[in-house]
Order: sequence, then structure tokens, then C-alpha cells
Amino acid sequence: MISPQLLKLEQSIHNLSLEDKLWLLDKIFEQVRNTAPHPQEKDLQNLKYDDQVKPIWEIAVEIGAKIPDSEWAKVPSDLSKNF
Repeated sequence: MISPQLLKLEQSIHNLSLEDKLWLLDKIFEQVRNTAPHPQEKDLQNLKYDDQVKPIWEIAVEIGAKIPDSEWAKVPSDLSKNF
């Protein structure tokens, strides 16, 4: 549930100029960055390379090999212009 103070703040922000909104956003980002690191970030720092794990590209090739040729034929050769 959103507090009444937050709703009031939202309305106040709505009335600010773009320059003031950007300033406020910068201050909010600054405060968020200065908070303690997320547990996920700490976990990434301790992550070790595992050469037993299959590379993502090999997994993608395996998945692609399961798709019938008739379905691959429907994919545009340029993947953008005709999609």
C-alpha cells in the first residue's frame, strides 16, 4: 500500500520543471548507490569459474537443433527488415 506522503510527493514531483525532476532523480540515484551492496552483488564477487558448466552458446545450439527445419524456414533471413 502506498502511503499518503508518497502520493503527495508524487503530485509535487508532477508539478516540477524537467530540470528539477532530473536534479531530484540524480539525488535519488546517488542515495541508492550509497546504500549497502545488494546480497546478489556480494555473491557475484565470490563467483568462481566452473569449466564443467556448458557454455550458453552450446545450450542455444542444442535448443535450436530441436526446432524443425520447417519452423526455421519461417524466420526471415535478415531477421529485421521482414520480421
